[in-house]
Amino acid sequence: MLPITGIFDLFNGLIHQQKKLKLKELPSQGVFYKDDFSIKIKKAKIEDIIEYEHNFNKENVYLVVESIKKVIKNNVVLPKGYVFEDIKSVDMIFIFLEIVKFTQNKKINISYFDDNISKMQEIEFSSKNFNYFDFSKFVRDSETAEILVDDWRFSMPSIGIENCLTYYLLAKIKEKGEDDLSGYSFDFVFFSANKNKLTFNEMENLFEIFNYDIDEKDKRKITSIVDTFMKLVGYNLKIEGKIVEIKSKIDLEKIWK
Repeated sequence: MLPITGIFDLFNGLIHQQKKLKLKELPSQGVFYKDDFSIKIKKAKIEDIIEYEHNFNKENVYLVVESIKKVIKNNVVLPKGYVFEDIKSVDMIFIFLEIVKFTQNKKINISYFDDNISKMQEIEFSSKNFNYFDFSKFVRDSETAEILVDDWRFSMPSIGIENCLTYYLLAKIKEKGEDDLSGYSFDFVFFSANKNKLTFNEMENLFEIFNYDIDEKDKRKITSIVDTFMKLVGYNLKIEGKIVEIKSKIDLEKIWK
């Protein structure tokens, strides 16, 4: 018979189970993480789920994103020296759904219309069906985890950088008004050397450089580079050569049901 201490150890292990994610299976495919980076996920606590569902407001995208971030922050384990803000924002929804699956111990299926048989079908949200971006033609600097393209160093922004951009934009809108920011480029977040934060002054300097100091030729280069990699942001599944768009098909409000 298992001794009482062994029972407690077993129970504790079941509660605090962890699962290591394969970086190559994330939308970023681990390309923009340094080689010593890793992500483990835990099963969400009932308190996490209750808070998520209580705060969920499908009419407010910002609150939805913040709710997702909180679940991730509470349920990821990162290597020493790394923080939640180092996670790439493009991987955020994927990691969240992995936490949901791990917690609920069930698959997430997406409904789609199959034109071949004129019938609704289901496809599982998983790495085996995910439509991944092709990085094979690009050169990666393994030391900095950046893509080298057209004399520029590109990286998908981290959650931390996107947070900083949000605060920066809110401050600028308060100062100048929303209309005054239309037409400006904020692409500097894709060339921020894989940082997880930028100060307000750093963002001001980058804003000035990317909007006023760079010549038109380089601006076109930057736009082309960003447009190329923005395909990473679109979450799609692939079945028998056909693409199934999933972002609008996932009911995030009832994802824990």
